[in-house]
Amino acid sequence: MEKASQLTDLQDRALGPYTLQVQCVPRRRVGHFDLDIFLKDNQGKLSCDPVVTGIYSKGNPRGKIFSWLDIHYLDLFAFDKGDAGVLSEQEGLAEGLFGILGHCIPPGGMIMCSYVTDMAWGIVSPLHEVTRRCMALNSLGIPPAATPIGRLLVAAGCTNIKAGAYDVQGSSRLAGEKALNDEYEKSFTHRLIKQLEEYVGREPNPEYKDLEDTCRSNAGEILDQVIMK
Repeated sequence: MEKASQLTDLQDRALGPYTLQVQCVPRRRVGHFDLDIFLKDNQGKLSCDPVVTGIYSKGNPRGKIFSWLDIHYLDLFAFDKGDAGVLSEQEGLAEGLFGILGHCIPPGGMIMCSYVTDMAWGIVSPLHEVTRRCMALNSLGIPPAATPIGRLLVAAGCTNIKAGAYDVQGSSRLAGEKALNDEYEKSFTHRLIKQLEEYVGREPNPEYKDLEDTCRSNAGEILDQVIMK
C-alpha cells in the first residue's frame, strides 16, 4: 500500500500532554491521501473527533508541484467521559500542532486551511469566526497573516499567506506557502513585514474592536518573531 512517509512520521509525536495519532488512507489519485489526526491522552484514549482532517498530496516534483495539505482544523477536542478543550486556548498547543504539520511540507509546498470549519461541523469556534469576519470586511484591511488561522500558518513556517486564491472546492480558506529558497524567503518575509507594519500603523476601527484587538496582537507577535530571525 502506498504510504505518505512524511505524515506517518507524525505518529506518536508529543503535543503538550497529548500525542498525535495519524490515520492516512490512499485516495484513488496516486500520491493523494485522506488524512485524520487525533489526540491521544495519557490514558490511551483517542479524541472523539480529529483535530485535523483533510487531504495530503505528495505533489508532482516533475511538474514542480510540491507537497501540500488542504485541511479543516477543528481546534476543539474531547475525549469520551474525559477532558475537553480548545487547543488555541492552551498555550502553545495550536501553534505546536501547526509547527509539526509544517515539517511535513517541503520548501515550495503549501498548507490550505478552511475558515468555515465551524459552520461545516456545526461547532462554535471563535478562531474560525474571527478569521471569516476579517476576510469579509475588506474595509479593515487586515492582512491574512494577522488573522487567527493566518497566524497558525505562519507558525507552520509559511511566510506567504494568501486569501481567496485557492477557493477551488467550495470551502473558503487561507493558503500558506513555504518559501522555495533563501531568495523567496527574503521576498516573502519583506512583504509580510510590510503588510503587518502598514496594518498596525493605521488607526484601528473602533466599530470592530474585537477583531482589531485580536489581529493587531497577532501582527505584533509575528513581527517580533520574523524581525528577530
